[in-house]
Amino acid sequence: MIALIDEESDSGDAGVDGWMTGDFGPDRLRQLFGDPNEDGVYFVGVVEFSDDASEDQWSYVGSIQMGTLESVASRLGYERRDITISDPYREPGRGLLPDGTELAVTSITVRGSASWRRSSREPTQEERLRWAGHPVPPPPPPEPVLVGPNVETARPRIEEHQGEVFYTKTGKPFTYRTNHYTLVVVESRRNVQWHEIRSALEAWPIAGPSEIPRCPERSGRYVYGIVSDERIRQGDW
Repeated sequence: MIALIDEESDSGDAGVDGWMTGDFGPDRLRQLFGDPNEDGVYFVGVVEFSDDASEDQWSYVGSIQMGTLESVASRLGYERRDITISDPYREPGRGLLPDGTELAVTSITVRGSASWRRSSREPTQEERLRWAGHPVPPPPPPEPVLVGPNVETARPRIEEHQGEVFYTKTGKPFTYRTNHYTLVVVESRRNVQWHEIRSALEAWPIAGPSEIPRCPERSGRYVYGIVSDERIRQGDW
């Protein structure tokens, strides 16, 4: 990978990684930069700029493009002055190496970034495929998001299933109803606090009521019976 520059870097070291000066040939160029476009131009950099930048700040884009092209030339073993930039402020910026290889740097805006943001980076694989006119494969499907045990997920389910029969760990059936502050176990008229539900979920996995922090056993038997039930878990914990 070829390291590009940011707005303050000015590296000019030649012969990086032992690369030879001169014509690399198309195979080596493709290995470094991907395929060229239909005009034979290789895509080597992207200047990112804030979409909130002022007109004065935008004037830096061409300078950064030129600096990026010179930096790439340097890292290919040339002197920075060896690359010819015919029109330094056009889009995309282009530079010609002594062996006839033509390089290009484009610029894009970054939404929501600080107004002073300006930096140069390597193109992504997708950007290089688009540059060369190749089809871009669709992105992989997102990884499933594991909900995990939390009261924000559990509470709507607990409220949905109130009035249904649940069981303690020892198999004793019970039902409950909910209000804003508590769950009320109908058979024993015992109040179960929502923070006790939260404690059980934060401690999950647990093996029984005695492992629920800050929850007395007389409430814990019902809390465990609720949070361990598959109607509430739904495979999320």
